[in-house]
Amino acid sequence: MAHIGVTEEQREQLIELYYKQKNIERKRPSKKELEKEIIEYLGKKHPCSLATCGKDGIPRISVVDYMNDGLTIYILSEGGQKFQNILENNHVAIGIGTSARTSLSVRGVNIQGIAEIFDDTTKEFAHALELFKPIIASMVEDTGGKPLKIPKGAIHLIRVKPTKMVYRHNKKGIKNAHWSAA
Repeated sequence: MAHIGVTEEQREQLIELYYKQKNIERKRPSKKELEKEIIEYLGKKHPCSLATCGKDGIPRISVVDYMNDGLTIYILSEGGQKFQNILENNHVAIGIGTSARTSLSVRGVNIQGIAEIFDDTTKEFAHALELFKPIIASMVEDTGGKPLKIPKGAIHLIRVKPTKMVYRHNKKGIKNAHWSAA
């Protein structure tokens, strides 16, 4: 199959040209600086898409609410094909991004990671529930202040520990910034 797209070297040249034309200094953050940038961005709770793929090879993407503790992503859900897919293949991808439809406003992170599922009897689930308190409070508010009655075992936790991430914050001069757990 023929190569599609540009080489990594050509990509870097295009990025440099983009920032030069915008009169923005290109930044290449250290791993620690990049982690700080990503954690700050994750804290804004922008729309999140979780991609899974089971043994049938058919990808599934779900828009989900999430919370984070550092770089670790927590997702509470009542079910769906994503759970079966994770049981069959725990490698997942997450996309979180925003844009005001201008090239400079684009900001986001693409995450590859390992997902684990926890039920409501685990310490990990209890930890995630604490993180989700603001979202749960808004759900209670949406029901007129009536407490949510969720049957035991109805909600599960998906915890995603990142293995690789690519971050961009065009306005800040950060594009194609790679992070690896290794």
